[in-house]
Amino acid sequence: MDKMGGVDSENAKMVKFQAGDVILREGKNYDEMYKVVSGSVEIYIRYGARDEHLIGIYSKSKCFGELNVLSEQPSIYTVVAFDEVLLMRITRDYLEEFIQNNPRNAIDIMKNMVHTSTVMQKNISLLLDDLYDKNDTNKRRTEEIRQKIMQYSVGGLHYTP
Repeated sequence: MDKMGGVDSENAKMVKFQAGDVILREGKNYDEMYKVVSGSVEIYIRYGARDEHLIGIYSKSKCFGELNVLSEQPSIYTVVAFDEVLLMRITRDYLEEFIQNNPRNAIDIMKNMVHTSTVMQKNISLLLDDLYDKNDTNKRRTEEIRQKIMQYSVGGLHYTP
């Protein structure tokens, strides 16, 4: 057992979290990703802030944190245990071996990345529409921001805090 209550398993570490535990925090750097073995997690943007936004709930077989591991960028969301959750923790150092030994998981990771990218793009679009419709006195500036976001989307998901 480790300090997080995890149990070493063949080249992966199983960790357990209780409801309400923060697993990943937006803006922080991590060298690990997780796959849900049992239970559920909530995915938030701006967790704990007045404008907090729940973007999804992941359960068995879903992965999260893969963007951190692959891009070495800070987390773009906060992940909180919805209930008691058992996770498989995969570190950056072990990811390649993990995928070689579990090729089906590579597809799950890619599907999850596409889902996350799509949700983020929709949320950004909604926020920009809200800005454009409500208080934006400089509509040209909002359109410039929208175009920059679209450029990043074409080139792949990119996060700069």
